Amino acid sequence: MVDLSRKIKAPVAVTGINFDAFDANFEALLGSANRVATKPANEAFPNADTVVFVGNNYPFAEVTNLFENVKNFIQIDINPANLGKRNHNDVTILGDAGDAIRELTKLVKEKPETGWWRANLANIKNWNDYVYKLETKTEGDLQLYQVYHQINTHAEDDAIFSIDVGDVTQTSVRHLHLNPKQMWRTSNLFATMGIGIPGALTAKLDFPDRQVWNLAGDGGFNMVMQDLATEVQYKLPIINIVFSNNQFGFIKDEQEETNSGYIGVEFMGVDFAKIAQGMGAKGYTLTSIDDAKSVFDAALADIAKGETVLIDAKISGDRPIPVEALILDEKIHDQAAITAYRERYEAESLVPLTDYLKAEGIEPEYKAVDLGGF
Repeated sequence: MVDLSRKIKAPVAVTGINFDAFDANFEALLGSANRVATKPANEAFPNADTVVFVGNNYPFAEVTNLFENVKNFIQIDINPANLGKRNHNDVTILGDAGDAIRELTKLVKEKPETGWWRANLANIKNWNDYVYKLETKTEGDLQLYQVYHQINTHAEDDAIFSIDVGDVTQTSVRHLHLNPKQMWRTSNLFATMGIGIPGALTAKLDFPDRQVWNLAGDGGFNMVMQDLATEVQYKLPIINIVFSNNQFGFIKDEQEETNSGYIGVEFMGVDFAKIAQGMGAKGYTLTSIDDAKSVFDAALADIAKGETVLIDAKISGDRPIPVEALILDEKIHDQAAITAYRERYEAESLVPLTDYLKAEGIEPEYKAVDLGGF
């Protein structure tokens, strides 16, 4: 797919489930669309005239009308039941996705660079620079972003990540910088809270020689934390990270958009490090950016000794940027709203795709990106 993308000068979007199939450094990787998503993917679809839909079944497309502006839809799938299921097909190819892509790559001629290609590459770089800026902050309250920076720094080249449900699912697709040797797994419909620990247990039993991480919010972790004892009992050196902010963040963010107030989304704090220690695991509490590296260094040293480890990261309650409802474009939002949005999400450097398209002489679709859902 990478070779075909570069040959025909078309960027690649992925579903959240399979974003680990591509190297995070691939220059044309848009990421995923909708809410568990990235900004470049959400902006590309309203301005794309052709989509090649390869080997996936994407139920969220129907509820968010992701493809409503697309004029040409090509689907490749080995399962006849998936053909035309999510959108009307203009071209249908029944067959193995990998074989089809390899054959297409041989058949098509190299295309020259286009304004569309350059605009998307610039937009992807701008987004990646924004993500990196958040992750490498050295001042202010500890946020989830700096925790991901340490995870990326300490992860081995073939690490396995079991991801719980909630904000951690959304932020993992943005802030875990994976390569195809690594593995990322979560609930297929992003809805099974508590899946992190059982996924990590299974991964470590199936791949005992690989580094295994469990990433969970405190809401999901509260539901299954007793299985830390299982990890200890079976001497499984798993790295458990708990993003603690005393709330069901993903649902709270949704209620901000749909309710007149919050209900049932906030709860008391828990000292997860003490609980881990009580179960026989090594427990660490992380409260500041300054201590992040030393805490992770110590935790990885324990893992090397065969210990089960938990890091309770006491992060701020900051909402991750809602890329499903971007407020950046002066054509469709007033300046006061844009300024407030940029300030809240530290997004002063973000540029809308429409600006890059205009710079290339392409008239963009001025449509507010409001995809909602997942």
